[in-house]
Amino acid sequence: MISVRNLTLYFNQHCILNNLSFDIQKNEIIAIIGASGAGKSSLLRCLNLLEKPQQGRIRIGNQEIDLAHVKRNEIVQFRQQSAMVFQQFNLFQQKNALENVMEGLVVVKKYSPQQAKAIALEKLVEVGLSGRVYHYPKQLSGGQQQRVAIARALAMNPKVLLFDEPTSALDPELVGEVLMSIQQAAKAGNTMILVSHEMQFVYEIATRVLFLDQGQIIEDGTPEQVFHCPVHPRTKVFLSRYFATLSSDYQI
Repeated sequence: MISVRNLTLYFNQHCILNNLSFDIQKNEIIAIIGASGAGKSSLLRCLNLLEKPQQGRIRIGNQEIDLAHVKRNEIVQFRQQSAMVFQQFNLFQQKNALENVMEGLVVVKKYSPQQAKAIALEKLVEVGLSGRVYHYPKQLSGGQQQRVAIARALAMNPKVLLFDEPTSALDPELVGEVLMSIQQAAKAGNTMILVSHEMQFVYEIATRVLFLDQGQIIEDGTPEQVFHCPVHPRTKVFLSRYFATLSSDYQI
């Protein structure tokens, strides 16, 4: 369903992503883990062309683009294949929750207001916000705002959902409600790519884990394989900081 080949991204001659190639199947839940600065968020931003890599090819569904020669009209079409939930909620402050979710359906998908409203209401109910439909962002908690952002992404019915550290901007007591909404989206069969430092959540939700280090994928396997039997020494060092109770092999 998703194919990435030779993805390479530089900033000011510094290599962020180094010739990455991987495939993702429909309904897979991919978690990307790694230290800060490893290139995780940059990878997500490349997948929906918020960053323009210097080289590589990406295919989502039946649409494939050559990143070095992509045209503007191709970018617009390609971005509709995915929907991204950011660290910050990126909601329109002057619009209520319902209007925020409707916006993309009306502007991008060209749905009628009636169609858009029906879909938006359905998605807001799915994320547990039936009682907050007409509330504005300033009237919502951080967790509720992020759930509006998740509803907005779901409403677009993308081929893949991209989550970039969706709980990093939240107070600890609000994290659970957002993780629950993501888990429900996963159970509904959505293909998802998740960047997160919530290791226990990654272990529980992911069908596959990629460990990214210095712009390269150095570990790729099931949560059980990556968390309990990692092959690369760098993966062991990273995980030892989160799982102090694991075997002595993890001790730094």
